[in-house]
Amino acid sequence: MLGPATLAQLHQRVGSIVTVASGSFHVRLRIAGTATMPTIGGVLSVHPSMSTGVLFSTAVLPAGAFAIFGPLASGPNAILVRLRPGTSQAAGLRSLQAISRQLTKVLNSPRVVAASGGSSFADIIDLLPAQRPAEIVNYRTMSAMPAVLAGGLAAGAVAALGLTLVASVRRRRRDFALLKTLGFTRRQLAAAVAWQSSVIAAAGLVVGVPLGIAGGRWLWLLFARELSAVPDPTIPARSPWPGWPRSC
Repeated sequence: MLGPATLAQLHQRVGSIVTVASGSFHVRLRIAGTATMPTIGGVLSVHPSMSTGVLFSTAVLPAGAFAIFGPLASGPNAILVRLRPGTSQAAGLRSLQAISRQLTKVLNSPRVVAASGGSSFADIIDLLPAQRPAEIVNYRTMSAMPAVLAGGLAAGAVAALGLTLVASVRRRRRDFALLKTLGFTRRQLAAAVAWQSSVIAAAGLVVGVPLGIAGGRWLWLLFARELSAVPDPTIPARSPWPGWPRSC
């Protein structure tokens, strides 16, 4: 599995055969698809991100690949943890901190230090919170800006409706005068204007809401795919602003 940017950089496509090589080791693998990668690793080193990186099974590696740094340092250099549904983040953090302390104690034990040649690996153990790529962090800095923009558009639509009604009433003053001559009261004239505005507003909602939802969904899919994120937009029934999809 390759990140979309890595796939494009290699000028390959899904289904192509590539060679993974290191020293005397090499193996041919078929690209099965693309994936969104987690952002793990040092800032100044090569590390995967949302659109870059490669994922393949360790079963294709030779048996000696995990013994380069000795048996005590073999294994994954990062472990992703997902909390059990219903577990609070505070409880999960306390549990992970306890595991981290136990592991640090083991790695600082005399037996491990002696087996590692007099040095300890404890300084490379870190407990990190959820790591979010820079693209997601930058997107979250928008904060309430989408709500402000949606509110501004709604206010503009209401103002446009008001101006349309005022212009319509002025243009039809002769019609209203004729209706008054026929016996219409001021209340009945106001009801006629209210019905006119209601019809215009209803027509705008019937046409505008579906178009807004479809347009917002399309823009969100376009934005998510540009980030190589997994797009899964939803339209909640009680959305803070209509037409703005959320990604699960």
